[in-house]
Amino acid sequence: MNITSQYPSKRPSVKDVSKWHIVFEDWIKQDWAGHNKHVVVEYGYPFHDFWRVVYTIDGVKKSKLFYGETAWNKTEMFVYDMGFRNILGRL
Repeated sequence: MNITSQYPSKRPSVKDVSKWHIVFEDWIKQDWAGHNKHVVVEYGYPFHDFWRVVYTIDGVKKSKLFYGETAWNKTEMFVYDMGFRNILGRL
């Protein structure tokens, strides 16, 4: 018996993502607390289980990675919690 058929292959590295495809982008000029926000949601190619959120709050740029079967859902919840309500159903 081949051991590779018994166990799934290991998780790919994010370095193996050759291209990021933008699926959502939005801005909030001023939220209820006075913050300016920008968000870009992308998924990786050729590994569609990688999702990346690049966001800027008051000029400070950050990113967050998600991976796995439910990564799109976790990405959606993360962006929604930031105040971008129109993300629902777009991923």
